[in-house]
Amino acid sequence: MTGKAQDAELPDPHGVGRKFTGESSMNAIDDFLLGDSALHARLCVMTEVLGQFVSCAPRSLTLDQLKRQTRMPIRDLLKLCATLCREQVLRRHPEQPQCWALACETSKLTLEDAFRCVVSEQLECARAAKRRPLAAQPLADTVHREVDMLVMQATMGINQSVFQHLRQFSLDRLKVTTAGTFPSRSASYGAPRGWPPTRLSFS
Repeated sequence: MTGKAQDAELPDPHGVGRKFTGESSMNAIDDFLLGDSALHARLCVMTEVLGQFVSCAPRSLTLDQLKRQTRMPIRDLLKLCATLCREQVLRRHPEQPQCWALACETSKLTLEDAFRCVVSEQLECARAAKRRPLAAQPLADTVHREVDMLVMQATMGINQSVFQHLRQFSLDRLKVTTAGTFPSRSASYGAPRGWPPTRLSFS
């Protein structure tokens, strides 16, 4: 075994004649959280949206403001904000429609909360797919869905340890303005619910 073992050729997992090296494979994986580009991208999007609320806290943000700042489609923003509200990260403005504010102090928000919302999205999509009539879907789609469910269940255990690491990174560092301290319960609309919310558990 040579000193360049990391560059040793690995079998082609797809059987198409390409050669893979240990170094290039690891570099490809290191670009994404858990080697999952879709999960990584969704976490970045969720964190970007949360970062907008952190930077203007304790003020609220409207849908139009979010659209201008993130350049994301309104439909996607509505889904994201619905998830963030469901996970008790955001709260709706009691009078102004399509307007939200953080449900806690910025110092209490971490990357774990963003990742928790991403996982919640995935679980909700999986449940929705499971509720669809099986008879209306081709067998290949059914098998594909079962494979997705199996892989996702295996990933849940890994995610639990990921939560512990992401919890160490506060989103408070994204605050780029000095908007003041988070208002007291008496000064804020709709007193925030208990924080932190219940953590997801996959054990």
